[in-house]
Amino acid sequence: MIRRSIDSLGEWIWGAGVQERPLFIRAPLLALRLVLAVGRDLKEGYLGLRATSLVYTTLLSFAPVLAISFSVLKGIGAHNRIEPFLQDFLEPLGEQGQDIAARIVTFVDNIQVGVLGAVGMALLIYSVIALMHKIETAFNDIWHVSETRSFAQRVRDYLGVLFIGPLLLFLSVAMTTTMQHAATTRIWLQDGLRLPPEIIDMLFGGLFQIVPYALFGVAFTALYMFMPNTRVRFVPAVTAGFITGVLWKVLGQMFGVFVAGSASYAAIYSAFAALILFMIWIYVGWLVVLVGAAMCYYIQYPSNQPLSRRDMRVSPHLREKVALQICAVIGETFYAEQKGIGLARLAARLRVPSAVIEDILSSLVESGILALTVGRRPEYLPGRPFDETSVQQMMEALRARDAFSARSLRHIRAMQSVDDVLKRGEALRASALGNITLKQLAQGNIPA
Repeated sequence: MIRRSIDSLGEWIWGAGVQERPLFIRAPLLALRLVLAVGRDLKEGYLGLRATSLVYTTLLSFAPVLAISFSVLKGIGAHNRIEPFLQDFLEPLGEQGQDIAARIVTFVDNIQVGVLGAVGMALLIYSVIALMHKIETAFNDIWHVSETRSFAQRVRDYLGVLFIGPLLLFLSVAMTTTMQHAATTRIWLQDGLRLPPEIIDMLFGGLFQIVPYALFGVAFTALYMFMPNTRVRFVPAVTAGFITGVLWKVLGQMFGVFVAGSASYAAIYSAFAALILFMIWIYVGWLVVLVGAAMCYYIQYPSNQPLSRRDMRVSPHLREKVALQICAVIGETFYAEQKGIGLARLAARLRVPSAVIEDILSSLVESGILALTVGRRPEYLPGRPFDETSVQQMMEALRARDAFSARSLRHIRAMQSVDDVLKRGEALRASALGNITLKQLAQGNIPA
């Protein structure tokens, strides 16, 4: 009875037709599905494992990143902006955070980038690129993207972020400070709108309570749009970015309360207590960032919310069936409308999660059966004439792309009878499917 009730509740939450439900049910249900999907990923441990890995890489690359950022800000005379930024980042650590920030700034200030030499500078840049690549790999894993940026793209994109990021940080801090002391705005509010000074002070106080959340939201939005090696739409990125910004500040305050009551850490670990709390905060920070990335992914692809990673593993038979359906829909769209079809529309047409479809599409594109357009809205088209490509050729291309290439099984010793049975099955399949083209499949004209 209880099991049946749980299954019914699960079907109500994850069942199809959520968009047809009334708004007052649909909105909280979509939010609940998002929370459950991210919670499932946390429970399975993938996000925690990635966050742990990033803690280690961050500790190794922290000084090089700050050294390059410090050099950029020093060039415009704004290097004194790093310490307030670090103090804000380490605010949950309390007084220990302020001490760590001061020590880091002193250490970075003593680094003479100009006298490192070619080898030292190369190692400095390499450690920074390695950190950024590790972050990209974590994001790509969340987005189920198998390919990372090429080395040339990494150098261009990562160093671009590294040099432009400090400038944007300086501009945001300067803008906040200017707004906070904007006498012109106060005069306009007082004289133009005739607001009393008490109301103006309250407005400015409320505004600058919101500004830190907004700045974190903008930063996370940019991170979620840029870091994955795939196209991320603006609405999912900004939604996840601002939710993560609020989550970051709230967890920071909670962690500050935890640090204030963690006298036992200092008693047990003595001088190492600050380092351990610092590492815990870095872990919590990365976990929050990755949770936001998972939210962004599930907002963009809601059809993947019910699926765990285990559920995305499809059988070979089902994989071939979905591949045939994909080719049929793409061919039908191409011959009827003379254009391609995007991933989201294809997933909606087939009612198959986009994560499953994307993996099969990748195989079909690499084998040349399909082609992917370049642009803001990539679409899939026939990669070769469908009227000259048989269903059997598509199957062979899909199998060749997915062939198991382990060296230990390349020379597997099989009985002659096994080989004979397999060859007979392949021959029967080729004779049955070799004369049916993908165009006939798309148009439903299957010969008898």
